[in-house]
Amino acid sequence: MLRLVAGIVFLLLTFPFRGVSQVFNIDREVVPDSSYKNWAFAAGVNLASDKQQNSILDFSSNAEIDRFFKNNYLLIAALRNDAVLLGKNAIQNEGLAHIRFRDRDTRKISWEGYGQYQWNGAWGMDYRIVLGNNIRFKFLEKRKADLYFASGIFREWEKWNWAGVKPELVPNDAADRTRKMFRLNEYLKYAIKLSDQVDVSTVSYLQFPLKGNFFQPRWHFDTNVFLHVGKHLSFTVSWNHVIDNNRLVPIDRFYYSFSTGLQYER
Repeated sequence: MLRLVAGIVFLLLTFPFRGVSQVFNIDREVVPDSSYKNWAFAAGVNLASDKQQNSILDFSSNAEIDRFFKNNYLLIAALRNDAVLLGKNAIQNEGLAHIRFRDRDTRKISWEGYGQYQWNGAWGMDYRIVLGNNIRFKFLEKRKADLYFASGIFREWEKWNWAGVKPELVPNDAADRTRKMFRLNEYLKYAIKLSDQVDVSTVSYLQFPLKGNFFQPRWHFDTNVFLHVGKHLSFTVSWNHVIDNNRLVPIDRFYYSFSTGLQYER
């Protein structure tokens, strides 16, 4: 285990990756060499600095560890962060820490449990904590494509400030806002191997409030394209967006992110 941790630290210091995404490395159609190992991981870091009127520092990091068990279940742990600093001010600071236990794409129907801690300074999200579980259905599992659907319920705790709100919309007595609720969670995951060098993974999440505003779900869509440039190295193109009409503070309902980078995996 010590050698594994050392290897991950080395990767974090040497290989670049951009973007905060919800698609896990293990959810791709192709995961090199993972079929024959107890552990798999992918990690990277990107650091850029520029001097205009002030110093701009852009730091992104990504790490995922997957533990495979003999009963065809697996444990996924992921940590992702993207920060942009202009002088002493943070223009962007977002990320997530996620853990998930699920079937290894072997059963027609299976259970999965998960927890997540998320933050986004630009939006004003101090934190969003999620604990939940799903029933997962396998509709398609072939050598070059798979299709999964899952449905379940999760508990959500949120705390927001007003940093991401337009000044004219901030009330004089503005204070941090908190909320906790149950949500119905539905997601559809599709992955396909287009060629020996290209594979694509896409996940669409719909999350419905179960206490009021049921027909104002949060929709998160995430897709990644992996272009293999070596046995363990891939060029990545990622797109994700969020549409949410039921936010705690009046920020925009639509946000998106597009990024490219390199990913190293074992």
